[in-house]
Amino acid sequence: MNAYPHFPGRRTLSLDGSWNFTWLGSSSFDQIDPAGLSYETVTAVPGVFDTCAAYYGRRGIGVYRKTFEWGGGIKTRLNIGALGLAARIWWDGKLLGDWKIPYSPAAYDFDSGKGDYHELVIAVDNRIGCTPLFSPNFDFYAYGGIYRSVSLQELPETRIERVRVKTLDLKQGLVQLRVFGSASIPDDAEFSVRFDRGEILKCKGKTLKLKVPSAKIWSPESPSLHTVMLSYGNDTIVERFGIRTVETKGQDILLNGKPVKLQGVNRHEAHPEFGPVQNDHLMIEDIRLLKDLGANFVRCVHYPHSQEFFDFCDESGMLVWAESMGWNNTPEDVSNPEFFALQVEQTRIFAEGSVNHASIILWGFMNECCSHTEEGRKLYIEHARQIRAVEPSFLVTFASNRKENDICFDLADVISMTMYPGWFEDLDWNKASKDIIEPYIEKKALFTEREDLINKPFVVAEIGCCGIYGIHDRGLAQWSEEYQASYFEEACRCIMKNPRYAGIALWQFFDSRSHVNCGDVRGKTRGFNCAGLLDEYRRPKIAYDTVRKIFHENKWA
Repeated sequence: MNAYPHFPGRRTLSLDGSWNFTWLGSSSFDQIDPAGLSYETVTAVPGVFDTCAAYYGRRGIGVYRKTFEWGGGIKTRLNIGALGLAARIWWDGKLLGDWKIPYSPAAYDFDSGKGDYHELVIAVDNRIGCTPLFSPNFDFYAYGGIYRSVSLQELPETRIERVRVKTLDLKQGLVQLRVFGSASIPDDAEFSVRFDRGEILKCKGKTLKLKVPSAKIWSPESPSLHTVMLSYGNDTIVERFGIRTVETKGQDILLNGKPVKLQGVNRHEAHPEFGPVQNDHLMIEDIRLLKDLGANFVRCVHYPHSQEFFDFCDESGMLVWAESMGWNNTPEDVSNPEFFALQVEQTRIFAEGSVNHASIILWGFMNECCSHTEEGRKLYIEHARQIRAVEPSFLVTFASNRKENDICFDLADVISMTMYPGWFEDLDWNKASKDIIEPYIEKKALFTEREDLINKPFVVAEIGCCGIYGIHDRGLAQWSEEYQASYFEEACRCIMKNPRYAGIALWQFFDSRSHVNCGDVRGKTRGFNCAGLLDEYRRPKIAYDTVRKIFHENKWA
């Protein structure tokens, strides 16, 4: 799928497919001379080298090379959907730049140079420490490779980059269009504008207020979408959007002016064979499984997911919590100037790139990080500012595990906490985990009744425990499918009957690769986080059917 926005007038070239590949291991980027490399094999892009048999689990530098016909003297944009963990990129032997933001799209603008044939070389390092953004204890695996599509685009000198669409009035179908483009587009420029397949309008100005003909409201039950095409000079852009509003009122999240309860799961971009590489079939099947589960909500953890997945969520009516990357980062991390700058940059890229998705209703960052410290607060303030600078009405949140010690809740529109009673928290070996859940849930709800939080919605960002597919025990032994199903049943019952909660995201949708041979071995048996309702191959555990029954019965208070 070609994610929105589309540029129908621009020449493009997909570079997906077979690339030359060589393994350099412990080399550094500075030691690489692209002209002096020889390539030992071929590999796929998108693809990650550390799931390949020859390089399985290895850490170091792998180099990708592609040659192709493109032409000379062309103003060119190289788009890399995502890679990890860090990279250096060359075009015809000339350095384009370095990239240290895993899971975020990279774009480079340049003149293609002389000749009709060109060479693109991308060296990728997956060693922990090659970017400050990834730490060894992260609860998701640090894959090395090119995660998403790579393409070239010919750029006109005068061009439209994005059109941000905001719903102003549901009943009238009134929207605001804000046009962003090159400096050569004047503020009073006249654009050709067409909604869907309607008539072409001539409109002046970079900020427009227009009614969408035959407007239909977007909702989970009826995910109607519209397109808007804008042209100026020789450039045309097509954006897709949904007419809908999201806001809070007291303890409720309002979608199109009506309270909505969020029931869903946390989802990684993960597969044991492909790692973070997500083809259309896999993404669509995951959404089908979410729908079958009875979920209306998915939290996309703990990094920016692909625009294609968000497009599929737009089409299916799945509500989304999207977030930039962070996991249990410390005050020492956030005090590092490079870490701070890269964090801010990735949130800006993520918010600007995802702005028109009707499905995204919550915008998050810094999962379970140091929101209880003054060092952390400085970064949390900047993350929230970056998101609201794109659109002030976006609902900001973050998953906190600092509970009563958190000093950043005032920055959030929606309060969110991660909870693991009887699994990681409030452990009491004289009690069954199931008996610990309800008092814990009630205690957290009571905490959010304090004066500064009482008028904000409260969502459970994570709750769950592990169960290993195929392990059974009638006595509900920990790690058994029966134990896990019992835990999820009680968690759903206690949260959904308590009116203080506006939503629940179970941890997690399916098992996912985590760190190997380090960290908390209790939580990472097999090198996986095994808290999924499904295993890593999407085979259902007992907990899946247990939750499916609850979600379909929709037992919210």
